[in-house]
Amino acid sequence: MSEKFNVVMAIKPGLPEKLLDESMWKRLHEIANIEQHTEITDFSDPAALERMKDADYLWYGWEAPQVTAEALNAMPKLKGIIAAQGVAYKGLTEEARQIAKDRGIFATNVQAANSIPVAEYCLGVALLESKDYTLSQHQYGEKRAYINREVNYADAGTYGKTIGIVTATAQIARDFMQMLKPFDFNVLAWSRHLTDEEAAEYGAKKVDLDTVFRESDIVSIHTPGIPQTAGMIGAHELGLMKDGALLLNSARGIVIDHKALEKELVSGRIRAVLDVTDPEEPLPADSPLWGLPNVVLTPHIAGSMGCDLNRMGASVLTEFEHIAAGEPPVHFEANPLA
Repeated sequence: MSEKFNVVMAIKPGLPEKLLDESMWKRLHEIANIEQHTEITDFSDPAALERMKDADYLWYGWEAPQVTAEALNAMPKLKGIIAAQGVAYKGLTEEARQIAKDRGIFATNVQAANSIPVAEYCLGVALLESKDYTLSQHQYGEKRAYINREVNYADAGTYGKTIGIVTATAQIARDFMQMLKPFDFNVLAWSRHLTDEEAAEYGAKKVDLDTVFRESDIVSIHTPGIPQTAGMIGAHELGLMKDGALLLNSARGIVIDHKALEKELVSGRIRAVLDVTDPEEPLPADSPLWGLPNVVLTPHIAGSMGCDLNRMGASVLTEFEHIAAGEPPVHFEANPLA
């Protein structure tokens, strides 16, 4: 067996024990020198610096301190950053990214693993809300008597319904479209750089953004929350939606103009399932969206949590095992400066 490599962790304290179960930790200890319960929360801490000087790899993740040039310089042997989050390089300063490029330090992420539970959330919402799940539960609870489903929910069901995907090139959107294949939905897809062939590969039809909003029974948002996309979905797009159509947002709240969304939802014209909001969840206690029968608010639960964290941990462990075997990383993330 090859000599063990040295790993230090900069990640939310206690999170590694949720990412890796006991058997995973055993496998990691067989190939790496890594001390549990020694998460670095300050790269300038003397005890952390002592461990960092011999680090071959940095296990990086949620709520970690930003990786600065000084932090990388304190790890002269560093070969790679294994990130237990969707994007590794967002944790590095611009100067640190340049140093990583110059020194050939690679990075990996768990975007593929973290995408799955979000796509599953979207699939669950699409199936249940196509059956008027929330509406029927609310009405049944209010009436507490017989409800004629053929009258009250005349359009319920999945057969032939249309789901529109906004930013279909995102990993979560691709996973969601893949999961939709066994069902009888029509799928419309929009993204700035999506091709007809890429859409068809996922069983979807490429259309423009207005068509997604105009023709879909469910519109699912997968746009990253960056300054360029803030308020991208506004009164125009929301106004195109069919009466009773559903807006599903599991991406970021800032992508949607919240005032325009609030106006449509308070009117009752459309429905929404929002796992993310603007302002960021939770909404203020006096927000009119709380308690609306056509709105479901969940507290940012779509991503990895609970047992799904083990999938992320398995991805991290896979990277380390490939490293130990002399193989290239599985989920390589290109340096933005490359």
